[in-house]
Amino acid sequence: MADLSTSYLGLSLKHPIIVGASPMTGSPDGVARCAAAGAAAVVLPSLFEEQLAQETAALSAALEQSSDWHAEVSQYLSADVALRTAPGSYIELIRESRARVDVPVIASINCVRAEWWQEFAAQVEAAGASALELNVAIMPTWFSMSGAEVEDRYESIVRAARAAVKIPIAVKLPETCSSLPDLLRRLQKAGANGFVLFNRFYMPTIDPDRLAIVTGERFSTPAELSPTLRWVALLSGQIRASLAASRGVHSGLDVVRCLLAGADVVQSVSAVIRQRPGHVETMRQELEAWMKAHDCQRLSDFRGRLSQSRNPETELFSRFQYMKVLSGKG
Repeated sequence: MADLSTSYLGLSLKHPIIVGASPMTGSPDGVARCAAAGAAAVVLPSLFEEQLAQETAALSAALEQSSDWHAEVSQYLSADVALRTAPGSYIELIRESRARVDVPVIASINCVRAEWWQEFAAQVEAAGASALELNVAIMPTWFSMSGAEVEDRYESIVRAARAAVKIPIAVKLPETCSSLPDLLRRLQKAGANGFVLFNRFYMPTIDPDRLAIVTGERFSTPAELSPTLRWVALLSGQIRASLAASRGVHSGLDVVRCLLAGADVVQSVSAVIRQRPGHVETMRQELEAWMKAHDCQRLSDFRGRLSQSRNPETELFSRFQYMKVLSGKG
């Protein structure tokens, strides 16, 4: 039997298939089902910065308006108000999930600024989270914000998180960065231990009959894996951090593709939601069958074999436009 074990963010995993953040992992029962189905690790749904901001604002307003508080009590409660009002249900989700499963439980925070959740990150660690995934989504929708400012904000978020916790930190990034290799270098220096490539954003579309903006396709497709493969292949071997391939991982062969490109693990969501948690075991078996067919005893036998660092003469990943493809000969 092949050895499928791997390491991600310094965590030892029995195989490389992680169930990513989704409503499916939003309850202890859901986490337990994923673990029982064979998930190597589970990422909890993202806690959104807005949730912290709203609860903080509500308590702050109540403290300001109340005339009943003793001055010292009011001052005490006003201090670190974000820490005191952090959603207890999320902390409880971490605690209960860790108590029920024997696989790593990774907490996730969706953030665009550091100040709202820096102290909450410490609570996440205290609750027993195995690692913290920073689901950073900054969309510069105004002309006054430069690309450098966006990347500076990413860096400040990672620095704040690293100052708050000692557990491993992964940063889930969008594909749309001006220089992804340089940004990863900066974020690793700021304290990130790994990266999840890539975030899949909410994808709106326009209904021309209703003249309305509506929700687009909720689930990824295998076709969306290609950009992930490109960047994992380009970055693998050039950055000393864990790499998780995400977005478009639907089968065991997709897992193989990601590992050949150089990923340490994959995160799958859409396929597991559509086909139930038992699909994790199906993907694991497909991975193992491929390894047997190609005489691979362990993941290291083929991980990164098709990465750019191992194949510097290959330009298919580094060329955005390729002559053979454009001429119809590729």
